[in-house]
Amino acid sequence: MVALVPVVFGMLWLWWDVQSGVPGVLLGGLPGTLLLATGLSNLLWAGDARIFQFMSLGALSGTLLSVPAAFVFEPVSALVLFLGSTMSFVAAGYLSVGQEPVPEETPTPELGLRQSVRAAGDELSMCSIVLTTWPHAVGRQAKRSGRELYRALELFEERGWFDDPAGYHRKPPPPEKTHRRMDRYREWDFEHVSFGSGYDPWPEEPGRDRWLSYGANRTAYARVLQHPGDPRPWLVCLHGIRMGAPGGDFFLYRPEHLHRELGFNLLLPILPLHGPRREGLVGGDRLLSGDVMDLVHAGAQAMWDIRRLTAWLRMPERAAPAVGVLGYSLGGYTAALLASLEKELDAVICINPAVDPSRLFWRNALSLSTRYLKTSGVTEERTAALMRVISPLSLTPQVPRGKRTIFAGVADRVVPASEAASLWRHWNEPRVAWYQGTHRGFLRTEEGRDLVRAALYASGMRAGGDRPEPGPRDSPS
Repeated sequence: MVALVPVVFGMLWLWWDVQSGVPGVLLGGLPGTLLLATGLSNLLWAGDARIFQFMSLGALSGTLLSVPAAFVFEPVSALVLFLGSTMSFVAAGYLSVGQEPVPEETPTPELGLRQSVRAAGDELSMCSIVLTTWPHAVGRQAKRSGRELYRALELFEERGWFDDPAGYHRKPPPPEKTHRRMDRYREWDFEHVSFGSGYDPWPEEPGRDRWLSYGANRTAYARVLQHPGDPRPWLVCLHGIRMGAPGGDFFLYRPEHLHRELGFNLLLPILPLHGPRREGLVGGDRLLSGDVMDLVHAGAQAMWDIRRLTAWLRMPERAAPAVGVLGYSLGGYTAALLASLEKELDAVICINPAVDPSRLFWRNALSLSTRYLKTSGVTEERTAALMRVISPLSLTPQVPRGKRTIFAGVADRVVPASEAASLWRHWNEPRVAWYQGTHRGFLRTEEGRDLVRAALYASGMRAGGDRPEPGPRDSPS
């Protein structure tokens, strides 16, 4: 019955649109079309992850447009459409979670009203990412991506990087010269650090010249919150896709908790192609565009820049007694990959980690892009093979098992829980905590803050906090 909700109310939207003439069509064409189309698609082709992204968009637009609809339709009709659109939003979240396969290691999601609304919010977030990602892999560009993929597969095989993915990554030196200035966001005074990244793809790599042409990306940035006085442990906080601005990053990592209450120094790097390093209108645009080599180089440069920053933290001026890494979503992927290259990390915490970039691209990419790519020889299997050099699932973790922790929401609709389950298995089943939640808002909940604090304490990292909590479970339940 839930699957029929968007179908019924999509039809009602379109019916009253037609009855009201041109004003009605202009007002209700979007929600009516989206709800009916996605509702029918779910009935006929259930299982496509993109259906619920656009169903949530149709439902939200219907909820908002039902207010002016009261002046075009009858007020009672507008009220019915408001209620129906709201129900369709809940249905989008409910159906999306209910149709997602649950890994054996993962608890079953609880499908109540609150969880369904949050899941629909995840779907809406993913829809916005898809709609703001311009496909760079259509027409001639798809053919170019195909040529680059084949050349890269041959080169990486010849160099032995598929057998030894860690060999693809060079260990960088700490930055010799940094530009530093004080900045402020709301109540927070922080140090803004920048330096020349110095990352350079291997000379023979396809796509090298294009990557180096991204001028803004050649400068690395980080924000620093440091306590005065004696040296304290540092947390390197890695943001998610579309982030990199102080508002979003501070909102995500809650410095009032990690910095003020627990007492850690914080370093918030800006990942390649994000924030001031972006190439398009939005940060991270090219990571989901279908340009395979851009994705490889983004992962490699993230490792280069962050390893330079962790080395910088250990220099005499900062004298970090311990360095932990906390990564969320794309940042969780980055933290997991870093744990495979840097053994001198004192804690690695991955929250909703997107550890399989190839799988996530093919799951969410526009069909237009995937059709062109497949025609040009770029398949999911070949993409996954090339991604071995930047995949945490292909490299051996260097950080001890007891210092690795995974948190994941069982109803996450941006990064499915299967991603975290794959990392947990590959990492020889370290501490893991599954929480009844979705993708966003983890550190805004008391449960999330307690879990992070417990993981840091269990890894031996303390900076003034005195409220140890039981650590996350060593096995899921």
